[in-house]
Amino acid sequence: MTRTRRMRFVDFLGELSGAVGDLGITLPLAFALVVSNDFPASRIILLWGIVYVLTGWYYRIPVSVQPLKAMAVIAISAGFTSDQLASTAFFFGALFLGLARLGVIRWLEKLFTPALVQGIQLGIGLILAQKAIMLIREHGFFLGGEHGPGSWVVFVTVIVLTIMMLSQVVLNRPAAVIVLGVGLVVGILVGPGLGAAVPSGSAVKFTVPVWSSFSEMLVLLILPQLPLTLGNAVFAASDACRQYWPARAKRSTPTALATSIGLANVGIGLLGGFPICHGAGGMAAHARFGGRTGLTTMLLGTAFIVVALFRDWSSFLFLIPVPVLGALLLLTSWALIRLCWRLRSGSEWAVALVVGAASFGTRNLSVALVAGMVLERLLAWRSTKRFRLVLPRDESDA
Repeated sequence: MTRTRRMRFVDFLGELSGAVGDLGITLPLAFALVVSNDFPASRIILLWGIVYVLTGWYYRIPVSVQPLKAMAVIAISAGFTSDQLASTAFFFGALFLGLARLGVIRWLEKLFTPALVQGIQLGIGLILAQKAIMLIREHGFFLGGEHGPGSWVVFVTVIVLTIMMLSQVVLNRPAAVIVLGVGLVVGILVGPGLGAAVPSGSAVKFTVPVWSSFSEMLVLLILPQLPLTLGNAVFAASDACRQYWPARAKRSTPTALATSIGLANVGIGLLGGFPICHGAGGMAAHARFGGRTGLTTMLLGTAFIVVALFRDWSSFLFLIPVPVLGALLLLTSWALIRLCWRLRSGSEWAVALVVGAASFGTRNLSVALVAGMVLERLLAWRSTKRFRLVLPRDESDA
């Protein structure tokens, strides 16, 4: 094998490893939506897979595709039907298309300073770290398995070993693919049979939006999700793209990301699926495990499509051991938290820490952003006042 062909092969393995890095975020939410909201697994996976392929083709970098996290939590706890959530996806997509086309995104971008954006990324990183622990507490060793007391020694050992393996990015060895592959084999051999826990159904269901439920979906689902999507999936995601892939991130502007979120959700809503976004956590996951180009997301999307076309295969994805998914989340969390290191001034760090702590503590990005903006204004006012106090006196006044 020539040096050029060898390097291309190594690059491909990196893209392949980066492709599966985001599964720690995506699979647990997908499983919960399938079990609690009666989405067929094949439909969830197929529609997200299509969006993944199109996203990689357009942006040429690993722009992530993730389910809307706040909306998913509300939908799961409240028991909304799949048809209601498909209508919500359509409404949410139309809203983002309007925000992008009317220039509202460009106006909002001026309000999101680097300190606020880094604070959002810090908060999301902390939430992902906590989510890794909660996954094990809620599910045990497997998604869909009966949760027992288990052995935390075993869980922690698996997580530590997985992190050690994933941290060793060795030439020609796509660590994330190997770890997930081994975990999947273990799950198939000794994991729980999901059986009726994963409902069957058509991979696509043409759905007409129910406009009579628009006001209810707006209040209960869209408005609680909106600040998180704007902060994390538009502004923080655009910033993450520029940091991870600066030479190829020209297309990933906030307006472009908002537009693709809009288009994807309108299509997903009409086909009966659950809405998605582009999360900064997903960018960090793809980058952390070797993703560099749009091939990363196109590979994962293609795998999702193939798995979805064989309905019995869809449930296999949920057999990856939870500690392995938790390890992916922990490494992704650290990759996001590290983005704060480029902040230089004490005032920027103060704002970022306040936003991150408020995001983590309240799970409400609106509250966190308001707190950060208020602190930013106070620090700016204090700096201006101090500057005026030390201005030299004009000698002509003497």
